[in-house]
Amino acid sequence: MNDREFKKRYGPWALVTGGASGIGAGFASRLARLGIDLVLADIQTGAVTEHARALKERFSVTVVPITVDLADPDFLKLIRAATRRIEIGLLVNNAGWGTAGEFMKTDPAEMRRTIAVNCTAPMALAREFGPAMVERGRGGIIFVSSASALQVTPVLANYAATKAYSLVLAEAMWEELRSYGVDVLAICPGATDTPAFHKSGACIENVPGMPLMTPAEVVDEALSILGKRPSIVTGLINRVATMVISRLLTRKMSVVFSGKNMRKLFPDA
Repeated sequence: MNDREFKKRYGPWALVTGGASGIGAGFASRLARLGIDLVLADIQTGAVTEHARALKERFSVTVVPITVDLADPDFLKLIRAATRRIEIGLLVNNAGWGTAGEFMKTDPAEMRRTIAVNCTAPMALAREFGPAMVERGRGGIIFVSSASALQVTPVLANYAATKAYSLVLAEAMWEELRSYGVDVLAICPGATDTPAFHKSGACIENVPGMPLMTPAEVVDEALSILGKRPSIVTGLINRVATMVISRLLTRKMSVVFSGKNMRKLFPDA
């Protein structure tokens, strides 16, 4: 699909949550380069405003920044107000929340926030914008899940569980909506060079061989596969590792193996 065809199928506007930094900012930049106008929703007022300004100047597209907390039960009011008169052809559910730590040592309020941002908000946004896409017979919805969704992940138990929700939801929606011309995709990145990853306390040097992808690499792979399959683990090494673990290890062995690696990756958790 060339750039013109992509814009016709998924334009004229895209909504990207968590669009101020990391993978979300990567999606915003790539879509702006394709000439798609943007609504960027993020909790970081300064960062989302600055990124919107930079994209406008560089790519001559319209970019609307919104400061919104997706854990707020009324967050959709702000989204609706900003998108009332525009046609969202692509929804990128990228915003995420989560902390590393053993389940019994993690603040329950923090875990509820993770569920709200990672599960409730993406579901609500897909339900908000999906019907219009179905009616038009075109559009796309991307869920940014995680490689942790594909296996039990001690130290990231609640976070991984929320990402498993996004993965299963997206794959089911892919089957339900493809006959209407709406493409749904779940992407499952591994470790990615983002501000959130570095703030998490992860020590990637403690896990030899673990790749660290760039947001641009994740985004390019995601957009290249949109419309072709329901989900993808981004990065060849990540895909191979996931396949090997799922095929060669029993469920119990996989849990133990993952636990050892996660404690190395997050030694202070």
